[in-house]
Amino acid sequence: MATLRERNGVYQIRVSLGYDMQGKQIIKTMSWKPMPGMTKKQIEKELERQKVLFEEKCQSGMITDGSLRFADFAAQWISVNENNLAPKTFIRYQSLLERINAAIGHIKLSDLRAHHLQEFYKNLAEDGINKNNGKGLSNRTILHHHRVFSVISREAYRQGYLLRDISALVTPPKIRKKDVAFLDEPDVQKLYEVLMTASIKWRTVILLLLYTGVRRGELVGLEWSDIDSDAKTLTIKRTVQYVTGSKYEHVDEFGVFHKGTVIEKDPKTASSLRVISIDEGVVKLLESYKIWWEQQKIANGDRWIQTNKLFTMENGGVMRPDSITHYVIKFCKKHDLPKFSPHSLRHTNISLMIAAGVDIKTVSSRAGHSNISTTGDIYTHQIQSANARAAEKIGSIFKLSTQQNEGDL
Repeated sequence: MATLRERNGVYQIRVSLGYDMQGKQIIKTMSWKPMPGMTKKQIEKELERQKVLFEEKCQSGMITDGSLRFADFAAQWISVNENNLAPKTFIRYQSLLERINAAIGHIKLSDLRAHHLQEFYKNLAEDGINKNNGKGLSNRTILHHHRVFSVISREAYRQGYLLRDISALVTPPKIRKKDVAFLDEPDVQKLYEVLMTASIKWRTVILLLLYTGVRRGELVGLEWSDIDSDAKTLTIKRTVQYVTGSKYEHVDEFGVFHKGTVIEKDPKTASSLRVISIDEGVVKLLESYKIWWEQQKIANGDRWIQTNKLFTMENGGVMRPDSITHYVIKFCKKHDLPKFSPHSLRHTNISLMIAAGVDIKTVSSRAGHSNISTTGDIYTHQIQSANARAAEKIGSIFKLSTQQNEGDL
């Protein structure tokens, strides 16, 4: 509701638009001065008209704060949302905003246009931007910048600082879909054979990744209470991440400086909270590993950190997920295996399920995808191959049936 204030014959119309991210009330104002000779009744009538018009403009976003720069609004937004973002996402957003602000942060929100963003994306693709290889940034990385800008642009529009959501006026770069990397059946067989020479800890890590298809952070987050040997199930309740940045720098109890720390959080999505069935072979593998785990705990004595995690550092402390990646790289090189990553084992697990004819709903559920379409989009090629094999089988049956019918004629 617009309010009115008069001073020295000039009327100030004020409209409240709620509160900003800091809880400060957003007030828009305009001044109106009657034309000479207007009667009191004419002034009252025109004031009512001006109040209605100004309030409509404010509510529609036509009246904005022209002095606020994009970088200032972005700083407000990320400060307010720090606790709403996953630590890794927050750090990533900060990093991306450094480059965004360097290009358009100085521009006032009222002056920001789609062409500013389009030129920025074009610049990101130019040679020399990527300091690691001297080339431009990939379309995927540019798209990450676009997504961060889009979140902030939509909030600025919602609060009335932008007349339109600028991100909706720009065409983001397209990403060419790549086939997922996975091991074929002969490679899986060879991996299984050479794993018998690995320590029980790493043998269990890799086989569990391969059998369940869980993400490496989910694997590191597993606790013994998540394993039900009687029901033959494994429950994903949490994930572990290693985060870096000034906020996470610390010196441990041994006086060693660390750039980051290990944190525990909820899984990636609500659907990532799931129960995965395992067979008797996996149950026995985990039982054997538990015996070794208990021996390590006793051997460490007072040094053992009580985490109850399946996979830990030597003293029981929470293991960094990337330590699995480091081990896999060395293991592949040592045994002349095709290069793969922990995530490749996830892709392999899902691809093998599809090849075995497991229905897509079950595959999606075990993988912890948000919906079936996600599984379909990522594993299009594998699903098409499975469909082709199904068609061949049906075709062979049909041919057999046709031959029988011909024989009856």
